Order: sequence, then C-alpha cells, then structure tokens
Amino acid sequence: LNAVSVKYLWKVIKIIIIFNSSFVRKGNSYLTNNLNALFLKDLMFFGYEVSYFQFAFKNKYTISVFDLIANGVKYKPLKNFRIKLINYIYAYLSIIPRIINNDFIYFYYPTSFKYATFFCILLRKKYGLYIRGEKGIEDKTSLRIYKNAYTIFTVSDYFTEKINIVTERKLANTIRPMIPFTEKDIVFDRVYNINQSSKILFLGRIAYDKGIEELLNAASLLKKTGYRFVLDIVGNGKFIENAKQITSNLNLSDTVKFHGPVYDIKEIKEFYSNADIYILPTYHEGFPRTLYEAMIFGTPIITTLVGGISSLMRDSYNCKSIESKSIESTFEGLKFAFQNYEKMIEFAKNATNTVYSIVDSNKMTHAQHLDKILKNEE
Repeated sequence: LNAVSVKYLWKVIKIIIIFNSSFVRKGNSYLTNNLNALFLKDLMFFGYEVSYFQFAFKNKYTISVFDLIANGVKYKPLKNFRIKLINYIYAYLSIIPRIINNDFIYFYYPTSFKYATFFCILLRKKYGLYIRGEKGIEDKTSLRIYKNAYTIFTVSDYFTEKINIVTERKLANTIRPMIPFTEKDIVFDRVYNINQSSKILFLGRIAYDKGIEELLNAASLLKKTGYRFVLDIVGNGKFIENAKQITSNLNLSDTVKFHGPVYDIKEIKEFYSNADIYILPTYHEGFPRTLYEAMIFGTPIITTLVGGISSLMRDSYNCKSIESKSIESTFEGLKFAFQNYEKMIEFAKNATNTVYSIVDSNKMTHAQHLDKILKNEE
C-alpha cells in the first residue's frame, strides 16, 4: 500500500512524536533540527498526520532551523512555569488527551516523559521507541517499557541486540543513519597530505559531556610539546562560552578556531575533507552521526568507545581509541596520530569499508521502516 491509499482509503493515521529534547522558540516560530525535520517530512509525505509534544524555550546557542508551524506540523507549545516540577506535572496532565486523540505515540528515548508510556499501556494505545542514547536504558522501568512497546528502533546493533535479549523477542531494529549522505558520497580515492602542520576537527554539539574541556587541555599540551596544528571546532551549544574562555586561558586563541554551527551539506563535507583528524572525546553516546560522516569522507578518527560507539569502532582497525574524561589519553591519542599518520590513513580506509553497507541507500530510512511496520498492522 502506498501513501495515497493510507490517506484516502482509510482514515489518516495520527502520530504524536515525543522528543527527548525541547524545541526552540524564536518569535512566533518553533524550531527543531534538520535531522528531526527529515524524519518529519518523510512521515508527512507518507500521509500521516504528525504532531509533536515537547517544551519550547529560547536558546541562543541552538542549531535548530526547521520551523514546525510554517511547515504544517501541528504543534501547540506547552505552557512554561517558573518551577520545573510544576512544568512536568502540567506536561503529564496535558499529554493524556493527546495520547487519547492519536493512533500511535512515538517516543525518542530516553526521555523525561518516559512514564507517559504507562498511560499508553492503560489506554491501550500502541507506542514505539527510538533509542538514541545509553542513559538509563537498562533500568527496570525501561525494561518494562520495552516489553510493552509495539516497535523499537535504535541507532546501532549494540542497542538492538541488548533490547532483543531483554525483551526475548525480535522487537528492535537498527535504522539507517539519519544523515544526508549515502554510499554514493563515500570518498574512496582521498589524497592525504602529510604536512608539518595538521588540521584537527571537532564537529558537533558544544557540550561539556562531549569532552571539549579535555580536548582543549590536550591541545595545550600538544602546543607546548612543539606540535604544529589548528583545531577547528564546528558547532554550537551551551558550553561554547566556557570553551572560548578555556581557549583564552590556555593561550590557544591562535590555534583553536570556533566556526559556529554549519548547516550546508557542502560546507560540512569540506570540513571533513580538509581535516587530517576527526576527534570525538565524548563521555556517552548512542552512535553519533559525525562518526559516520568522518568515515564517509575518509577522515582518520580518534574517539572514545563509549555506548554504541564500541559496536562499530575498533581500536587500531578503523580508529584510534582514547579514554573518556582523560586529558592525558586525549593528548596521547593525538600524539600517536601525528607520529603515525600512515597508520591513521590505514584506519581511515578500513573505516570506509566499515561504513559502506551501513549507509546503503537501498536500506529503508527511519520513516520508511516505521511506515512499513504501521502499515503491516493496518
């Protein structure tokens, strides 16, 4: 059955998506990021009526640019109270009629609204989960939530296997990465320039738990040791002002360049293509899109192996691993890359082989996979 048959031969299926992060309020607009927008657009194309449930706050550090209301998404912002507890009590009371009035409830998980799944169970409403990170995914509450879900999607086989083991049925599926690149974008013939000065890239959300502080301190040690390099930091986030202050305190202003958020696909590709090393010293993850992107463009990777990262990345095969929350390990990882760049090139080529089948354009997208499961039910 195609989207037209869903929309016109049957009633329009109503889906409410409950995100695990708030939207951004800008004037009369409510914004989300481009990855959420891609998923949303696909569902709407398939004929579903989609609405969202989340708080909306002002955030000058946002990378969100997709206007929900201007693009036909039903979004009624939740009222914000000064006291956080009242906010959540009000939100949980508000979510009940929305669960009743929708056919399928889809949670980005983990989420502050995870207990709303119990309303779904009581009201006999089918719900699904999209597991994006590792925080709290193995507690008893989560286990009960998994077992009662209609379907679950994850960002890596690591999480998929865990869920299927604890639920004792093949409930979870790994989705194709939600990135705007496929195997057609893979750079197989990248030319590596081994110069005396290297370009290190961090691209992502600028947050404390991404290991930015450790990275900057490691960069300071590298500089003092005599290595020549430029560290490009691309992105935005609440830790950005802290990062700039640390950079100033460590006398790295001539070495560390802050570029702000980048949305254009060509610009993103250029950053990876011009970088000699991509580094991700993060504390916890599902599986970050930036690692897929670095592999696609042949950029040698230094990363921690936390969460779902360890399911795909292997030290001294397709990356150089470092310990999280460790300045020394981050420093040693970068020093290894500088001194053994031929090895890093070898890791990058192995990473290209790793990512090829994962981003295969013949695989279903997130929305296509959810669409297939919902239509099979109907």
